[in-house]
Amino acid sequence: MPDYRQANFEISQVWHGDIVAPTPWADFDRYGRYYYMARSVDIASYPNRDIAYVAYALGGLVAVDITGLRQQDGTTSLLGIIPAVPAHGPDEPRSGETKSLYPHYGWGMLKEGGVKDVEVRDNVVWYADHFAGLVAVSGADDPGAHWQGAKGKGGYDNDDPALGDGVLGDHWPDYEFVTSFDMSPHDPTDNESLPQWLFEAPAMLASGEIIGHGGPFELAPTMDLGASGSADILQATGAGGVAWVDIVDLAAPNQADRYDLLAWYPTTDEIGAAPDGSPTQGMSIGHTQGITASNQYLYLGDGPHGVSAWQIADFNGAPIDLPRLVANTVQDEYPVTVNGETVYPATHATMVVYDEATESVLSCSQSVGLRRVPVGRVEGGLGVPGAPLLLQPTLTDIFEHGGEGAGDGEDGAGSGSLKGQDHASGVVVEGDLAFVADGTMGLTVYDLSKDPTDLASGYIVGNLGGEKGAKPPLGRATAVALWRDVDGGRYLFVAAGARGVGVIDATDPSAMRFIKVFEPIKLEDDTVNAADGRAVDVRVIDDVVWFTYSSFGLVGYTLEDLLAPVPEGVDPTEIWTREGEGTNFDYRPLALGYLDLTEVPGYETLAYEFLFFDHTQVLDEVTLYIGAGDAGVAVVDVTDPTTPSVLELVPTIGDATAVVVRNGRLYVADDVGGLVAFR
Repeated sequence: MPDYRQANFEISQVWHGDIVAPTPWADFDRYGRYYYMARSVDIASYPNRDIAYVAYALGGLVAVDITGLRQQDGTTSLLGIIPAVPAHGPDEPRSGETKSLYPHYGWGMLKEGGVKDVEVRDNVVWYADHFAGLVAVSGADDPGAHWQGAKGKGGYDNDDPALGDGVLGDHWPDYEFVTSFDMSPHDPTDNESLPQWLFEAPAMLASGEIIGHGGPFELAPTMDLGASGSADILQATGAGGVAWVDIVDLAAPNQADRYDLLAWYPTTDEIGAAPDGSPTQGMSIGHTQGITASNQYLYLGDGPHGVSAWQIADFNGAPIDLPRLVANTVQDEYPVTVNGETVYPATHATMVVYDEATESVLSCSQSVGLRRVPVGRVEGGLGVPGAPLLLQPTLTDIFEHGGEGAGDGEDGAGSGSLKGQDHASGVVVEGDLAFVADGTMGLTVYDLSKDPTDLASGYIVGNLGGEKGAKPPLGRATAVALWRDVDGGRYLFVAAGARGVGVIDATDPSAMRFIKVFEPIKLEDDTVNAADGRAVDVRVIDDVVWFTYSSFGLVGYTLEDLLAPVPEGVDPTEIWTREGEGTNFDYRPLALGYLDLTEVPGYETLAYEFLFFDHTQVLDEVTLYIGAGDAGVAVVDVTDPTTPSVLELVPTIGDATAVVVRNGRLYVADDVGGLVAFR
């Protein structure tokens, strides 16, 4: 089987060179990486036939006749496909974007989406779908006869020229590409409604979220599908812990009456604040992607569970080895009404930043903008383990430009000034101004002192990069750092996704301008090229600006080089050309320091990506602590910025995404691994 060298050849020599040749492996890497990923399999035997049922991620549930394997002739055949509920991702080939191994704009939930697990029993296939929850379908013995919707053109291969046009993308499991099932929303008024086919044969059950997204499960040794009160299925519910599910009546008219939740075991034994403020909320964490801290408290951004506060030091400043929960937002993605009062969540919290001046946590969401969560009572010591505080953002704490909440006014008219969707991924605060890394919308500046429910308040101060086009000038911005010069100039450094490094003059936040945007230099076989992957995080330390990269690690530049203007007449967002593309020019700065773990002896085959990081500076020693994804946490010495060196690589349980260092402790947002603490 071809390896990465084949994909690299197709990218560098075919996509970016003069060679004319097919690019199947590069195409698959670009468009199929998470769409087709076999996660689990179960096998059932029938008279004269053996069938394997494969949980094939966003490719759906696939039934394959494997009788030939038992008969040793090696033949297999596709019997049928049940489509997954699509996640939000690319909906057409985007040839205008930079092509590299990792230019995955808008991939969102693709890593987690789709079919996760499968078991077959008594002619029923049970499977877990990330969005559909626990699903049951009939007709396991003859998928070819039963697994097909009534509306489609027939058949299962949505890329078959006889059914479609055979264009790249027709095989993607998105709503508009599935033709053999009714993928229209069951409830057209609900933008999260499941597809219609899940409410008709062959579907027998589609639970949706029970406690969290659908995860792996086990069927009980004996199942009583017609009786109430029996524990039939134990399911891991995404980041929600595990749940015992009772299958009550698969023929009930309403889906909600077909099953019941018997028991739920969250991922922690901490007691949180319920929407009414009472200490009765079970607390699960396990989508932890953001982390920040004051001196005494740790704040987690935990996806659908919002923001939670944990005590990590006593009032004398002594570290507490076991963090304890002292406050949380409502454990829901949507507002909750209690006694006529609306309680707002920190919707799908990712990155979080503590603002000491206002005693608040700014929580980023990649779909609904920025949430300001007041934590003054936490900092005042009013929350204690067992009697936690309920953190409640108000409408005036919700800053967004494209959503349905704050800024829409009473008539729901929207802000009107920015048309794209909010993709807040990172933020830096200076005074009343919040500079937000806003995904494909570039940089958005909010005035936190203004009322975001009032369209005339001027709460949106400025935006750069939000114009629509084939290639967003700041890519998919995920992080931003701020630096001031002695003359009062304000400069922003942006981790600009696949576009790489962004440098912005934000002295006037209402009229920001590009200084330069570029992908770091990469040498390939004596050819000057651009780095693969995406810039993720950025931090200014002394006179060096460090960027983490998903594909190769760490790169640092001097402030002087980044702030140097490009020659007059050069577009600051296009400061170099590839060899052979007309008149060649390259005004990209050279990196001061660079580190790729796979070039370090002992790590040559390591699968990793450098994500969000923190640092310490003790006397002259500068150390970076970097979330390295599946590889854990990387500790890197950059005291000499020209030669970064790895001090340690420490594995974690999940996917180390972000870190913070406080009081001699290292805390890690470990995604599905929750919170990890190191001395």
